[in-house]
Amino acid sequence: MMHHRLFSIWTASLLAASAMALPTRNALAQKNSSHTDQAANASWGAIDGSVRDTSGAFLRGVQIVSVDNTAISARSGAGGAFRIDSISAGPHLIRFRRIGILPITVSVVVNPNSITSVDAVVEPFPLTLSRVTIQAASGELVNLPPGVADRMRTGIGTYLTGAQIEKMHVMGTKDIFRRVEGVTVERFAQTYVVRSTRGAQTINGEPCTAGMAVVVNGAVLNNTLNGDAPGNMAAATESLDTVSPRDIAAIEIYKANAETPASLTNSECGIIYIWTKS
Repeated sequence: MMHHRLFSIWTASLLAASAMALPTRNALAQKNSSHTDQAANASWGAIDGSVRDTSGAFLRGVQIVSVDNTAISARSGAGGAFRIDSISAGPHLIRFRRIGILPITVSVVVNPNSITSVDAVVEPFPLTLSRVTIQAASGELVNLPPGVADRMRTGIGTYLTGAQIEKMHVMGTKDIFRRVEGVTVERFAQTYVVRSTRGAQTINGEPCTAGMAVVVNGAVLNNTLNGDAPGNMAAATESLDTVSPRDIAAIEIYKANAETPASLTNSECGIIYIWTKS
């Protein structure tokens, strides 16, 4: 009986000592979670910098993309500045490209939990473009202004050719956009404007009541372009019907800022490019 009691006391003491020596399940979980969070924070960083050409001019609209993960990308803004957040720490190849420049690839090592700066210098690559003649699916030959055919091939944006517009038999140019999905024609400030049905808004969160910017042969038709557009272009709002449907060679419609090609001026509220026949 005495031996059994001593054995019981010895067993209880051993278990108590073991319990004191081992951390609790919650303590282990908190410790593991802390290590995981620290590892996660330490494995990511960011890249910022600027893009300029060999003359020292900063470039807007340059696409910056990670070669090993093309989903990681950015586009240079005013002053050529750009930033890429949440990129994994370690070596990366970053490519800079835009129409009119020679693309370059830069090797960058992203430090964990910090910002790595990259200032890229690119060389200009002048392009000589001529009017393009393409054959539509129906067999008809269509003349398009320089660059339009190349942008059409990307599949980004909405395009109308002069032949398509002619078949609409519309009275005014504003009526063309009543036939286009994703936009609407509304009256604003004693004229008509085209608005994206995506609910586009400015960078300040304000609705795009003045509609999409309209550019005709490179000249701004209304004053809805951003103030930091090249040349700070601005003009009084004019009617869409200033241009006759019969004179239009092609129309490009970009319903959101992200759709607009880097080679074109963009607008927060979307932009329309109208090209007339020569």
